[in-house]
Amino acid sequence: MAEEKKPGLLKRVFSFGFGKKKKAEDEEAVRQEAERKAQLEKAEAERLTAEQAKREAEREAVQRAAQEEAARLKAEKDEQAARARADEEKKAAEAAEKERLAAEKEAAEAKRKAEEKKAAEAEAKRKAEEEAAAAEAEAKRKAEEEAALKAAEIAAAEQKAKEDKEREDAQKNAEEQAAKEKAAAEKFAAAEAKRAASEKEAREEAERAAKEQAERERAEKEETERLAAEAAEKERLAAEKAAQEEADRIAVEEAAKLAAEEEKQRLEAEERARQEELAAEQARLEAEEQAKQAALEAEQARLEEEAKAAAQPEPEPEEERREGWFKRMRKGLARSSSNLTENITSVFTKKKLDEDTLQDLEDILIQADLGVETAMNITDALASQRMGKDITDEEVRQVMADEIAKTLEPVAQPLELDLDHQPHVILVVGVNGSGKTTTIGKMSQKLYDAGFSTLLVAGDTFRAAAIEQLHIWGDRTQAPVMSRDHGADAAGLAFDAYAEAQAQRKDVMLMDTAGRLQNRKELMDELEKIIRVLKKQDPSAPHTVLLTLDATTGQNALNQVEIFKDVAGVNGLVMTKLDGTARGGILVAISAKHKLPVYFIGVGEQVEDLEPFEADVFAKAIAGLESS
Repeated sequence: MAEEKKPGLLKRVFSFGFGKKKKAEDEEAVRQEAERKAQLEKAEAERLTAEQAKREAEREAVQRAAQEEAARLKAEKDEQAARARADEEKKAAEAAEKERLAAEKEAAEAKRKAEEKKAAEAEAKRKAEEEAAAAEAEAKRKAEEEAALKAAEIAAAEQKAKEDKEREDAQKNAEEQAAKEKAAAEKFAAAEAKRAASEKEAREEAERAAKEQAERERAEKEETERLAAEAAEKERLAAEKAAQEEADRIAVEEAAKLAAEEEKQRLEAEERARQEELAAEQARLEAEEQAKQAALEAEQARLEEEAKAAAQPEPEPEEERREGWFKRMRKGLARSSSNLTENITSVFTKKKLDEDTLQDLEDILIQADLGVETAMNITDALASQRMGKDITDEEVRQVMADEIAKTLEPVAQPLELDLDHQPHVILVVGVNGSGKTTTIGKMSQKLYDAGFSTLLVAGDTFRAAAIEQLHIWGDRTQAPVMSRDHGADAAGLAFDAYAEAQAQRKDVMLMDTAGRLQNRKELMDELEKIIRVLKKQDPSAPHTVLLTLDATTGQNALNQVEIFKDVAGVNGLVMTKLDGTARGGILVAISAKHKLPVYFIGVGEQVEDLEPFEADVFAKAIAGLESS
């Protein structure tokens, strides 16, 4: 006999008291439910046994990891010590090289000084030779002067004797002789003048030579003093450089020692931190195991109570349910509606509607993240109805609620499960922290209450906490959970999970995915891989791709819808955390722009705080109006 197809989720879960069975259910249905629960209890007991074995294996793995980590740390310390020794040897070699270079430099400096000393000695010898040559020339000059004077004296004596003889021999030639004497006297006077001029020139030459000699000696003395000063300065600089190099070497050695000590302390601190982390991880695993055991015992007790019960309590009347949901919605959107209504009240206080007031209202609506299109629709509606007339803030909020409802009504659709495809695959995507895992858990509870069989898939393999969280929800909702080790391939898990859901003839396969930043291409590529793997098994899978949006992100949620819609083929939205933000109006802007169905909204942490989206309820809650 063909299995009866279940109607849409909204009809099964929400229109009839969250899917609880009616009074008119017969005893046969109760018996079948009891048998199903007994089978589930047996399966859960088997799963618990397997889970305990898995926990033991995980504990052993943690211990092995701790031992491996200790060995790795020891190896790191040994390697660090070896590196430190190698560094010390290298530094010693560098110091020896520096000393060798310094010795070579000192030898070169000594050689240079010896050469300079040799050059100075050669210069002194040259000067001595020049002085001796000058003295010899002076002596020669003086001898020549004495010889000239003596020759002049002899010539004068000879002249005088000749004159005497001539006076004695020839009186008659007196005049001629006088003339001759006069000529000789003039000649002698000229010789005397010439001699005096020669002597004066010689003295001037000697003075000039002496002056030049003194100048040369002074210059040589200054040069010698300069060279000595330069040599002394070089020696001083060499000594300072050697002292600085020694100080630098000592500073480098001290710094190396300090760095080695700091590295040693850091490694020891890291080792202590790792040991503490491993101990904390072991304690956490034990605590989680105890918590899961307690939760399982409590769940088993609950199942026993339900199996013993002959009938279910009457469902909550639809009117009361809607009234309770509106109150929770109103409370959850209090920050958004309060912020919006206060701003509207500050503008509209029994005044006529004019262009300036409409502009102020439009600014308020846009700042509340309702979007430009919705803001213009609201102001246009007000202008067409009340332009130039008195208007109150409540009337403005009523028009605002009506226009928001018009925008939201096309997207407020129930989630229909097409069970011609079994399982109906629901893939939940979104960025980190948007509430994917919690949303899956709440949906699983509602599916369970509605009578659907569900397989949960822990596709967020990057977070061990997400895997554990989904297992807890599986325990609560009697839904088996497929998972892999931390860091496993999510696409491979999706392939195996689909085959398992088919084999168990599950109605729904609900798959979690890792949180992905929409601007990280490599992460989005992994999501595309999951979808490709599912399509290989069923070309129409995934049948529903839900994007969870965190209302607190505001305008960034618009960009997330755009990216995930292109990559993952998103065909439905879930808006979470509306109770934690004043930016709840972003849902209106998203609906106006993307026109995607909004299946659920969340205003709290409890299961009943996730409900199907209703345009009129949301519009009145955000406008601060009472439910009609």
